[in-house]
Amino acid sequence: MMKVTSLTQMPERQLNRWILRIAAILVIGLIAFVAFYVFDRYRDPGLPMVDRQVAALEEAVRSNPEDVVARGQLADTYYAAARYEDAIAQYDAIIASGNELELAHFGRAKARQALGELDAASSDFLVVVDIAKEGEMAHVDPMLNAAYFGLGQIALDQGRPEDAIEQLNAALAIKRSDADALNLLGKALVQIGEPEKAIDALKSAIEFVPIGWTEPYQTLAQAYQATGQADRAEWALAMADLSSGQPDQAEARLLAITDGDTALDATIGLGLVNEISGDSPAAAEWYEKALAIDPENAAARLGLSRVRAPAATVAPLPELPKPGADQGGNG
Repeated sequence: MMKVTSLTQMPERQLNRWILRIAAILVIGLIAFVAFYVFDRYRDPGLPMVDRQVAALEEAVRSNPEDVVARGQLADTYYAAARYEDAIAQYDAIIASGNELELAHFGRAKARQALGELDAASSDFLVVVDIAKEGEMAHVDPMLNAAYFGLGQIALDQGRPEDAIEQLNAALAIKRSDADALNLLGKALVQIGEPEKAIDALKSAIEFVPIGWTEPYQTLAQAYQATGQADRAEWALAMADLSSGQPDQAEARLLAITDGDTALDATIGLGLVNEISGDSPAAAEWYEKALAIDPENAAARLGLSRVRAPAATVAPLPELPKPGADQGGNG
């Protein structure tokens, strides 16, 4: 692979290939804007938004069946509307035309995965990998990262944690901050009996997304229990309670472990409990206790700055779901 330090030094043919690749990826980001413009100007405003969007794109495809961009937008809109079979039919047509193969295989993989057609979805993700891994910017390619993640997710769903670990590590080699991949990696490591490694992965996941999803904390509790760290397991369960919208239960767990090795994490957790509950003075008190233990702790310092700063100057913590709601990371 040619190493290029400047676009001005890149051969014209190679530069053109890279420009086309960027353009293909950017098409995804333009879907919502283009579709909205079309249906907002030309469709009955009385129709629901998604129906107007679909109707506009269907008309565009009927008018010009060779318009791959419109067909791809229609496929992606069907997918977003959970019309997975319709989405697959459109992706099939794009693939049959020989155009936009990477994007179409990726979209079809996601639709097949949503339908539970995991082997077929894996086949499509592998096509994406085969195409993208030879690219000049494969080491930072978000679609390649997503394809590896999809393969890891499917492997884990099929009870193949070793294969999942291989694919998830490939995804993380592209995007180290992929919290979703770190979460699934920790889950796979627990399943193969390597809880120590799982703890490292899961702690990294919650470092990137510390609140709002329960799964990494639940898996982290399993890993701590497997390594005989009962108090740390209790802390993880408390944070899972907080993330699932049960602050009272989280507070009770945390108050029981404010001594010993878990003192710092528990006091920060109690700061978060009170901050989310709207009790800024109590939150500040707990963050100050955490800083007394570790004056340089970034989480405690940030928490203290949030509860002491004017409301308009600091971004609030995300709203927690109600108990039983689905959650997910922001990988």
